[in-house]
Amino acid sequence: MGRNVWIPAVALLVAVAAGAGPKPPGDECAACHDTLVASFTSTAHARLRPFETPQGFSPCASCHGDPAAHLESGDAGSLVRFGKDPAADSAACLACHAARGMSEWHAAAHASELGCTSCHTIHRPSAPSERCASCHADVVALTTAPSHHPLREGKMSCASCHNVHAANPGALATHQRLNDLCTSCHAAQEGPFIFQHDPVEEDCSICHTPHGSAADHLLTANEPFLCLQCHELHFHTGLATISQSGSVTIGGKNYPNVMGEHGFQRAFGTKCTQCHTQIHGSDLPSQGVPSRGTGLVR
Repeated sequence: MGRNVWIPAVALLVAVAAGAGPKPPGDECAACHDTLVASFTSTAHARLRPFETPQGFSPCASCHGDPAAHLESGDAGSLVRFGKDPAADSAACLACHAARGMSEWHAAAHASELGCTSCHTIHRPSAPSERCASCHADVVALTTAPSHHPLREGKMSCASCHNVHAANPGALATHQRLNDLCTSCHAAQEGPFIFQHDPVEEDCSICHTPHGSAADHLLTANEPFLCLQCHELHFHTGLATISQSGSVTIGGKNYPNVMGEHGFQRAFGTKCTQCHTQIHGSDLPSQGVPSRGTGLVR
């Protein structure tokens, strides 16, 4: 008999405990702002315990302040509101985020004109590249070029290379050289090599444009025009076949021209990397005498 009495008593305690538990995120606010609250529940902020406020209100109060007066009168003047003053918006965000990797924000280029809410939509998640395109449409357009990094394929985003909260030039995702950022993915081109290619050591962007290019391999220009900005054409390029004998004169001697009438022009004036395959550097000396082993052909 006593056992049967305890069963409903325990059930009552469980029911009371369940009713006293935390309310769903935005429960009070959802009565009027149901769309915002519904989208907010899929964001990172909605899952953080620090947003459980001591007043017992929803996570909304952590950013917008105590909603008690607003709930009673409907006047939004008592709430902290965003979108009008970028500096004030950023100050509110940095109250938590200054110690979470955003310590450089005040010295970043974006901070001079923008606030956190200029790029971040707190109530709903959004793709980083979509936010960048609103200001950097010209750069994002380059990612649609024939040669491009796989942004539109979804394998990386602008944030893969850029940290917009950083204070370094270009807001790169590293405080080291640009080359260190590039070789974090393209390690095979890093070296060091016994036979170096000087532009590779200096700056990858001398030959490559990272956002997109009409030239292959993200080059700033097609071959041989890119190479000709620093190097002269091989003297063979200007050699013409003597139509009567079918030979070519090199060093005062006639040699048979097995490459056809315009063979030298095609062979030496089309694509330098057809022969100089190890363009980033090599540990093997080239066998050509004029290059002294630095021809980067193997």
